[in-house]
Amino acid sequence: MIRYQNVHKVFGDLEVLKGIDFEIGTGEVVCILGPSGSGKTTLLRCTNFLETPTKGLVTVGDVTIDTERHTKKEVAAIRKLSTMVFQNYNLFRNKTALQNVTAALTVVQKKSRTEAKEIGEHYLNLVGMSDRMDYYPSQLSGGQQQRVGIARALALQPHAILFDEPTAALDPELVGEVLGVMKTVARTGITMAVVTHEMGFAREVADRVVFMDGGVVVEQGPPQKVLDNPENPRTRQFLRAVAEKSEE
Repeated sequence: MIRYQNVHKVFGDLEVLKGIDFEIGTGEVVCILGPSGSGKTTLLRCTNFLETPTKGLVTVGDVTIDTERHTKKEVAAIRKLSTMVFQNYNLFRNKTALQNVTAALTVVQKKSRTEAKEIGEHYLNLVGMSDRMDYYPSQLSGGQQQRVGIARALALQPHAILFDEPTAALDPELVGEVLGVMKTVARTGITMAVVTHEMGFAREVADRVVFMDGGVVVEQGPPQKVLDNPENPRTRQFLRAVAEKSEE
């Protein structure tokens, strides 16, 4: 479970998040939509304190943090429960696919090399990368690198995975393979918060869609309701713009 209660984030004079309030249930897949600058990525980064919220409460699993009074111990606890898949992969260039997956298992979770290798191989196989375990990132396509990033997140066995536009950096022909892996991940029952512009994925996989604009939640609900019959004019305007762009 992830819960945001009156979460704000200010950068200098710019208020990026203006009191976010919503919850993602355990095992729920929520897709977060919105235009650039709406605060989507900032919200994800505030979830595990890659960015520190200015005000509000953030809950992941059984850990709740008052962001104005947080401690290093609380941040470490929430980071054990959530991990992020970045749009630009963030792989170690000098490590193989398997080494990228096992690094945190040995360094952070203090697992033995043998156990870490078994876990890494399992999750690389799950994302269809069993034949590329000894390849370096420079030898992998963008889609393959992102699949390694997803395997790395899964290997930590977190309570929740945060996906920050995981297909944004991919060539169009590679998007499908990553979305396919994400569908597989969704079927495992793990809690997922997905910032995306992939409307087909949101429609097929999400339990709920949240539309953000201007640092606030404008509308949320089941995908069929929000995507096919949105109530808010701003949501309708955004979806029309997305549809027009996809037709170009």
